[in-house]
This record gives sequence, C-alpha cells and structure tokens, in this order.
Amino acid sequence: MKNIFKYIAGVLVAGFAMTSCSPEDFTGANGNIPQASDYTDNFKVTVDQTTNYANFEFTSAPGVSPIWIIDGAYQASYGFSKYYRKKGSYTVECKVKNANGISDGSITKTFEIEKTIMNGFGGFVEDSEFNMFKGVTFNVASFYYAPGWGQIADPKYTYQNGAFVVSLPEATTDQWQAQMHVELDKAIALSVDKTYDFSVIITSTTKHPGVTVKVQQKGDDNTFINMQRVALDANEPKCIWFSNVPGVNITDLKFALDFGGNEANTDITLESFVLKDHANDDGTEIPEVQEPEPSWVKVDSEDNLWNGATFTNTFFYANPDWSARPNPDLVVDGNAYTLTFPDATEAQWQNQFSFVTDLSADTETAYDFCVTLNPSTDLKGVTVKLVQTDEPDVKHDDNFFFAEQTDLLGNEDNKFWVANKKAPKDMHAISLVLDFGGNPADTKVTIKDIIFQTHRD
Repeated sequence: MKNIFKYIAGVLVAGFAMTSCSPEDFTGANGNIPQASDYTDNFKVTVDQTTNYANFEFTSAPGVSPIWIIDGAYQASYGFSKYYRKKGSYTVECKVKNANGISDGSITKTFEIEKTIMNGFGGFVEDSEFNMFKGVTFNVASFYYAPGWGQIADPKYTYQNGAFVVSLPEATTDQWQAQMHVELDKAIALSVDKTYDFSVIITSTTKHPGVTVKVQQKGDDNTFINMQRVALDANEPKCIWFSNVPGVNITDLKFALDFGGNEANTDITLESFVLKDHANDDGTEIPEVQEPEPSWVKVDSEDNLWNGATFTNTFFYANPDWSARPNPDLVVDGNAYTLTFPDATEAQWQNQFSFVTDLSADTETAYDFCVTLNPSTDLKGVTVKLVQTDEPDVKHDDNFFFAEQTDLLGNEDNKFWVANKKAPKDMHAISLVLDFGGNPADTKVTIKDIIFQTHRD
C-alpha cells in the first residue's frame, strides 16, 4: 500500500511539474512534506476592478511550487489570471508541493469583485459619494409568498455587502405572489423639485417572466417615483434603471419587490443599489434608449381599439387634507377633453381624471398606447397609468400595463406613448388614470388623440 501511494504521488508531482510555468529544481525525495502555512505570503491575489480579472501570483521559493484550487479545479502555474463576471467574495485554496509530495494543510485567500460586468448598461456608480444608499443598511420588513394566493412560509435570504440573495423553493404564477418589502435603517427623502437616477442589478437562476421593482413612500403604496416589471433570462444579470425621472415628495423611502411568476427552486440576486440626484454627475454614460416608436393607426380608425370603446369619466379633485373638492369643469369636443382646474393641488393623486372603459385584455396580446396632453402651463410629474378597473369588492390597482410620470411643457402638444406592453394578469376592464396632482391654480389641460392598438412595429 505504501509503494502504491508513493507511485501515485510521483505521477501527480510529475503532472504538476509539466504544467508549471516556472518549474523548480528539486533535490530529490527525502520524506519532508512542505507545510502550506510557511508560504502564506508567497501567494498573492490582486483584482483589476475595471475588468474583473483576478491575478494570481506565487513568489518563487526554493524547492517548492504552487498549487491553486479554484472551484475544485487545480492550477499549477506561478502566475495566471481568471475572469469573474459577478460581484461577490471569492476564495482560492492554496497548497505547495516538492519532491516529497503535496503540502499538509492549505491556506485560503479571499478576494472581492466589486461590480458585476453587464451585457448592456451596468447602472450608476455604487461607491460614488452621490449614491444616497452609500452607508445605508437595507432591512427586510416583510415577505408575502403565496403560490396560488395561499400564503406559505417566508423564503430564505442572505444579505451581505449590500446584496440580497432570495431563495424561492416553490413556484408562483402571478405578479405579486412573491413580494419582498425592503426598508432602510435611516430615512431617505425625495423632493418634487428634483429629478433622480436609480439602478439595481438583478439576476435569476431561472428564466423569469417579470421581476417588479417599485421605489415608493413607506406606508403609502400610491406614492412612488417609479415602478418597473422586467423579464430576466436565466443567470443573465440585468440592470433595472431610470434617469432624470421627476421626483415626488417622499419622506421615508422603501422598496416593494416582487418575484411572482418564478419557477420552483429559483434564486434571485439583487445588488448594486444606487439612487442619486440627477444633477450630481457620477461620470456614468447613460445609454440612449433605442425603443422604436410603433406605427400608429389613425385615431378614428377601427384599428384604434379606443375608438370603439364606451367609457365613463370619473374625478378625484382634492384639498390639501385630501377632502374632495367639486369636480373640475370638463368640455368634450370630438376626441378632445379639456379640464379646468381653478385651485392648486399639492401632491400626487390629488387631481385624478379617469376613463373607465369596457375594453378588456389578456396576458398574451401586446399593445401600444399613446395620448397627447396640452396644459396651459408647465406641469411636472404628471402620472399616466393604464390599469385594470376596480370591481366593487376587489381592487386591481396593482395590475397595470404601465404607471409612469412625465413632465409637460405648457401650451404645447406633449405626446406620451409606450409600446409592446402586455398585461401581467387578465383584465376584465381597462381604465386610463391621469393625475395632475401638484398643479397650480387656474390650469387647463386638454387630453386628446388617444390610441390603444395591438402592437405594430
């Protein structure tokens, strides 16, 4: 048995010697196995954080050569590099060998990859002085994990170095069946007088139909600066981001995240959270959004689904204390609707005007939507939301094609459009909700040329 062991060890040593970049001259076997701990300082790992290449180097020592073990694979070079795409902490196990064999024990070197390399936009600078999340700790306030809408035990998660990994053992089918609510250890406030940039990188271990990220006021689901639902390919990091988005008055920011629609045994990673005032330049080159505008049908054509719809209009025009004012005046002229707001409002959702239609939608058909808005004065942060209509006993305000805010120039036609959108869940009826909350007194807004069509390139 002893002879067999020596034969195997000799073959292993010979194999490593042949792969080594700088083989040492050995003086011959004498039974002295090296101790790895004696060579701790000879093993060095450095990382080029601009390229995500880790560089492994062994400083030559008499009579020994290195063995690096990375993810179970052996490497016997004195110097080499390895690419790491994902942000995180990594380790390499280090041993040495001489003519007598491989060292007793090993040492472990740990190194950090600071940022995930992306296909496409990689987000804003996480460690910038302008990142409002710098130095902030995120805390999971609650989960709602409900396959088939029956709540089960919360999923397991880890939080390390500002990144979450959430493990979802059971599949869900619908949006909002796998919610995660994240709060901050100190209050972060946003202002309606500013615009903001945001980014987060998300990776799913399985293909995912749509992860939702909502940046909102703690305790108020209706006050949010942005909400997006983005599909993910398996193991492909994707940046969810916005830039120069009009602010809303938020006193204590939180995240509502949703992974509904996940496959069983899915892990979701969320990392590199950045929020900053758009006026503060962190050096990020923002990509041009290449979404093409669709080919629009004529407003009065049969292909405009809105043209064949019937609808009623509803109002919510509120005082600063949210008590209702009298409805504003509405004048209808063909497909143009002109509203007159005599009094100012102070906050988002204090000046809502809705079209409650008999249109419906399934989850398979993609749609395009556009509307032209012409106010008598500049308006900031106007909300446009195309959403499932509430029923008497059931609210559906979380099932929408989009919910976006836009700035409007006074006395100009401002065309707002979105393309190729699908409903997260079937909609028995569709409502268009417009909110002009924050308007000055004596404001008029004309709403016209609404088009809702099946998607056209």
